[in-house]
Amino acid sequence: MQRAVKSLTPFDFRSDFSVAAAPPAVLEEDPPVRLTTPELVQLLAEARAEGAATVRAEQARDEAERLQAVTNALNEALASLVALTSHLEACALEEGFSERATQLIRATARTIIDGQGDLFAAQQSLKSDPFRG
Repeated sequence: MQRAVKSLTPFDFRSDFSVAAAPPAVLEEDPPVRLTTPELVQLLAEARAEGAATVRAEQARDEAERLQAVTNALNEALASLVALTSHLEACALEEGFSERATQLIRATARTIIDGQGDLFAAQQSLKSDPFRG
């Protein structure tokens, strides 16, 4: 059984065996976007809500980082107190504190006072802003 050839397409023979250039693609224009007023209002409300949520998340992350830094500073202060305690146990109490003990006491007190002030400020900021915490 033989098939009948209905049409033939000419072959563009090239001696360099390169591919023929593709015809330029036809770009279709996008149809115009049409929104009703309620749809536009809903879209704007969603965009505002997403923006506000992003800002709140960034503020919460910043606050958490700040509180973590305060916690780290207070942990260092506690470590200094432990070192001070071991140092005081090793020194003679009759002759007074050594210079190292005095420096440790001052540094620890300064860190604790600064850290507590920061914690109290953070606590006040959380109480004053009802949308946080």
